[in-house]
Amino acid sequence: MKTILIQIPLLADKKAEWDLMINHPEGIALTRKQKGFISAEFGYTTDVDGNLMLNLWEKWETQRDFENYNSIPERLEDSKFMQSFGAVAAGPPSMLWLQEFNSRFPG
Repeated sequence: MKTILIQIPLLADKKAEWDLMINHPEGIALTRKQKGFISAEFGYTTDVDGNLMLNLWEKWETQRDFENYNSIPERLEDSKFMQSFGAVAAGPPSMLWLQEFNSRFPG
């Protein structure tokens, strides 16, 4: 299993549009249907200057599954979904694959 942290700066006044996009059939519902997809969780943060950031953690069976997902027609740059994405993003997303680790609690 591979985990990726995706951070997307969003235009604060476009958050409602982002919420509509993610809940659209071509949003997370489409992602869930992809080979190798395990789960996704997200949350928002706002810095002291009011900049809004979406923090998204996705789990995939393999990194290749994620790459294949990003090459489907609905995720290509000229797709309607990705054009809408560009209209709500305040900048490009950053992506970080997390290294394998064991969860441990102090004790």
